[in-house]
Amino acid sequence: MRQFKILSILALSALVFTSCNEDDSDDGQVVGPDLDVVETTSGSVGGSIVIEQGQSLTFIWDARKGALDLQTFSVSVAGVNAVSPLPESESGQTFPYTIDNAEDELYVDTLVFNSAGLNVGMTTYTFTVNDTQNNQVSVSYDVLVESSGNILSAPQDFTWVRVGGAPATGLGQFGLEWTENSATSAIVAQDEATTMVMLDSDDWTNITTVEQLNEAIAASTAITEYTGISVTTSGTYSDYLGVVYNGNPYIIAIDEGTVVTGSLGTTVTVEGRYKN
Repeated sequence: MRQFKILSILALSALVFTSCNEDDSDDGQVVGPDLDVVETTSGSVGGSIVIEQGQSLTFIWDARKGALDLQTFSVSVAGVNAVSPLPESESGQTFPYTIDNAEDELYVDTLVFNSAGLNVGMTTYTFTVNDTQNNQVSVSYDVLVESSGNILSAPQDFTWVRVGGAPATGLGQFGLEWTENSATSAIVAQDEATTMVMLDSDDWTNITTVEQLNEAIAASTAITEYTGISVTTSGTYSDYLGVVYNGNPYIIAIDEGTVVTGSLGTTVTVEGRYKN
């Protein structure tokens, strides 16, 4: 039903445009191009939109020539969810697009922004069509993304340290423990945490709410041990753990490990960040 309404809007606008654009304007000015844009989720034809975090946006448009042929079509995005480069349109165009001869009278296309709801805040989307004498018309949307849940904390630093054969410090806040090593790796294990999983690197950026983190952890395969940290060589890491402890979810980024041998044995220090 929504798609029918959208097509009806475009069809009506095209009919009005055709009847008004048969001649140049009465004051002798060249009649410029016409542009209709619809955001399909809301049905909006421009102005302000409010969406929830995680939601995408789909824009379809109908650009028609006035007295002169269409020349270029451009899209600009500014704000908290700006992306570069812009996604390709449904017909495979990149922007700005120089309209080819087959479309210089009518250009219809669709553009999807999957990341439109990634961050809370305002983003402006502007669509502009120009003719061969640079007469132009634009349609803009101010899109406010509101939180759909409880926002995760800002990243906070943590440090884990294991000296010789002593239990490591710093893991208790996550319900984890590190009391032994294999021949080459630390064995970070569940202690009082109810769940531990491996998450993807994209999750560190893309997961922004407690609800999303709980969903990601529930959808991942549970593990009882993490053995990705070397106890023989210092190094950097890009591993991400998801942990549930005392009912609270955590996403843990393992960034760096330092291995030093001294009089007390081998000291392994792990640096990282977490959000909860």
